[in-house]
Amino acid sequence: MNIYDIAKQCEVSIATVSRVLNGSDKVRPATRDKILAVMKENNYSPSSMARGLGTGYTRMVGVLWDSDTDSHFAPAIALIEQTLRQQGMSTLLRTVSATEDKQKALSELAQQGVDGILVAGFGLTDEDEAALYTAASRAPVMVVGANINVPGVYCVQCDERRAIAGLVADLFLRQRRNILLLHDGDTLSNREKVEGYREGYAAAGYTAEDSRIIQVEPRLDAVNTCIKQLLMQRVSFDAVIGTTDMLALGAQKALQRTGLSMPVIGCNNSPLAQCVTPELSSIDNHAETLCVTAAELLCRCLQGEEVSPYTVIPADLAERDTFRR
Repeated sequence: MNIYDIAKQCEVSIATVSRVLNGSDKVRPATRDKILAVMKENNYSPSSMARGLGTGYTRMVGVLWDSDTDSHFAPAIALIEQTLRQQGMSTLLRTVSATEDKQKALSELAQQGVDGILVAGFGLTDEDEAALYTAASRAPVMVVGANINVPGVYCVQCDERRAIAGLVADLFLRQRRNILLLHDGDTLSNREKVEGYREGYAAAGYTAEDSRIIQVEPRLDAVNTCIKQLLMQRVSFDAVIGTTDMLALGAQKALQRTGLSMPVIGCNNSPLAQCVTPELSSIDNHAETLCVTAAELLCRCLQGEEVSPYTVIPADLAERDTFRR
């Protein structure tokens, strides 16, 4: 039995049933008693979506998650759900793979009548802004890991741009001036990292060369091929930064095969970084903290509090063996 069945059996509107579910005093006692009796008779347990039909407030948050994201982000989904539940909110999870249309998925999620939307784990691009704008016209949207200037969209991001700039400066102090930067596409997050890389060079009085900023598919074999080609083409580099740990690990394995040793640093500080020898240094973007913060801020926004459209969390370098080479 659902809310529609109850309304039909009691010969009242759906809105009247919803008012009873929400404890409204705008229902006559006799009608309220009749509705409650039918619910009890049928062991009806109302969902958060049903409770909100009459008020327009469902206490449901839609979460759009990239199912292809690194596996170490998976615990963050549980933390998002837990944080929302502590605030009395339910979660409607929608996962999207690389082969699916995330813009379409976002639109469909917004049409589910959720109070707010949290987007996490995605490599968002400029092309996604229109879909985010449309979704934000229906409900507040909280984006994790990107800075997007769209009305109604709030962003929580780790300051990886500054972290990369600081990393370049540290490598310069170690006399490493030909730094290779590997990234996996023109996403907003990668764009920030590339800008940090350029800023690090500029702060040292140099100009970053485009020939050392390389896009490569996030697969170990693709990175291995990329490094081999660069060495064959005699592109000189004495350190490697990967915008993900997977890219950095691919570079490290490729270098090991050729007998070369140099600093290699990744991003995300995933468990993979400590499952290799030597252990991989990595910029920690505090994924779990980002997701919990985003969920908390979205709840505050839904409660009518004023929330900054842009929240930044500092990044840290988890320094391990590959930074000291």
